[in-house]
Amino acid sequence: MGQSVKHGEELAYALATPYSLHKSRTGGILARLLWADVKLVAARMYAPRPQSGFIEEYCDAIYDPSERDVPLRYQKMIIEYVVRNFGRPNVRGLSNRLAVLVLRGLDAVREVTEAIGHITQHVRGDSLRGTFGDFFREDSEALENDPAYQPRRRLLEKYESLHKVGPAPRKNDFFEPAVLTGTSPEMTEAHLKLFRKYAYSDGGFVLDAVDELDSPTTETSMVVLKPESFRRGDPMPGNLIDFFARTGMRITAMKVLELGEEEAREFYALKLPQFREQLKGMVAERARQIVHRARVLAREAVDRLGADPAAAFEPASALDVVKAAETLLSREPGPGEVKPAVLERLFEELKRRLRDLDPPDSLYDELAEVLKDANARAEFDVLIQYMTGKDPATGHSLHESEEARCMAILYSGQDALSVIRERLKELRRVYGRNLLQNRAHASDPEEDPIKEMSVLGMSTSPQGESMPCDVEKVVNEFYGPE
Repeated sequence: MGQSVKHGEELAYALATPYSLHKSRTGGILARLLWADVKLVAARMYAPRPQSGFIEEYCDAIYDPSERDVPLRYQKMIIEYVVRNFGRPNVRGLSNRLAVLVLRGLDAVREVTEAIGHITQHVRGDSLRGTFGDFFREDSEALENDPAYQPRRRLLEKYESLHKVGPAPRKNDFFEPAVLTGTSPEMTEAHLKLFRKYAYSDGGFVLDAVDELDSPTTETSMVVLKPESFRRGDPMPGNLIDFFARTGMRITAMKVLELGEEEAREFYALKLPQFREQLKGMVAERARQIVHRARVLAREAVDRLGADPAAAFEPASALDVVKAAETLLSREPGPGEVKPAVLERLFEELKRRLRDLDPPDSLYDELAEVLKDANARAEFDVLIQYMTGKDPATGHSLHESEEARCMAILYSGQDALSVIRERLKELRRVYGRNLLQNRAHASDPEEDPIKEMSVLGMSTSPQGESMPCDVEKVVNEFYGPE
C-alpha cells in the first residue's frame, strides 16, 4: 500500500467463506497464504445485502462457457455454493459474512491458487482446501452391495429400539470450499473490481449480519497487529488472529494500513501520561546502575592503580569515568531502556546533585520525577518510529525496502473490550519481547476505543470510515480508478 506497482507484480485474492468465518478459521487461512511469496495489502469484510447485485455479478465473473481456466462441472459447484451460501437466508442458517484478503507479488495468482489448492475428494492437508474444506459424495448403493460390509450391516439390525426411529434424511453430497479465489489474472481483476464496487454498500462493519450479536451487551474492540509481524514474511499475523479467535468474539471489520506519523502520534497520544508514570522507574534504576558503576571503577582505580581516593571518589570525576566507559561500549538502547538524550541529562543531574557515591534512595526518586517527561517523550518517539517505519525527526523511511504495514481488526461480542484485553495480556506473555515488540495492540476499556477507531478511519468511526478504503486504494493502484 502506498507503494508503486513493480513490474511483473500481480494482485490475487482469497475469499474466506461464511462457514470458514463461523468456524473461526480466518487466522489459519491467512497463515497458510503468507507462506506463499506474496504480501497482504488489503483486507475487508463483506455481507451481501438482499437486493444487492454482488452475488450475481460475482457468479457472472466465474462463469466461462469456454472453460478456459475452470471446467464447467467445477464452475457449477462453485456458483451453486455461492448462490446457496453467500446471501441471507442461506442453506446453513449462518451469518453471510465474507472476508476478502488481497495479496500482492510476482506471479501472485499462481502462488495463491497453489496455496488454496484444488477441489478434490481425496483427503489431504497440504493446501487450504485440503485442511479446511470438504468435498465428498457417498456411494451408498456400492457400499450395500459390498460383501465385506455385511458383517457391519447386521449391527444395524441388532439394536431393536433403533428400528422405531425414522431414518435421518440422507444427504450424499457435501461441498465446502473454505476459500474462493480467482484462478487467472483476468478473473481476479474482474472480482477485485467487483469488491471495489461493493466495498461500501456491502462491506465494512458487518455487525448487523450476525444475529447473535444483537444484544445490548455487545461491544466492539479493535486489535492492531503491529508491523514487526509483517516484516519477516512469515505466518505470524494469521497465528495472532487465531490467538484472538479463542475468545469466541466475531470479526466484524478489518483493514490493512500504513500509519503516518501524525496518525501514529494521535493514536498513541493517551500513552504519554502512562509512559510518564510507568517508565520513570527505569530512570531511577539507570541512575542506580551509574552510581554503582562509579563506585566500582573508583575502587578499582584506588586498589589497582594507586589513585588518590579523594580524587577517585569525587562524584563528578567518577561520573566522567563511567560516561567515558559507556561511550566506548555504546550500543543502541532497546525499548524500555533510557535513550541517549535522556541519559545525557541524567549524567548532568547526577553531577549537580551527588555529594558522594552513596546517596540516599530519595535522590533516585527525585531524578525519576525530574526526567519522567523527557523519558516518556523519548520512548514515545521510539514507539512512533516502530509503528511507522520512519525517523520522527526527519520523516525518512528507516527501511526503504520494507513497508510498515499494520492490520486493524474489529472483534464484536459480549464484553468484547475486557475479553480481548485479557487475551492480549496472554498473547504478550507468549509472543512479546519487550515494551514495544509485543506483536499487537488492543483497545483499552479505560481509554477511548472509539477515538482510536476514528484515528485509523475504521468503519465504526462516528465521522465515517476513511476513503478510499484499502481494497479500493489497492485496486485503483493496479487497474486504475473506475
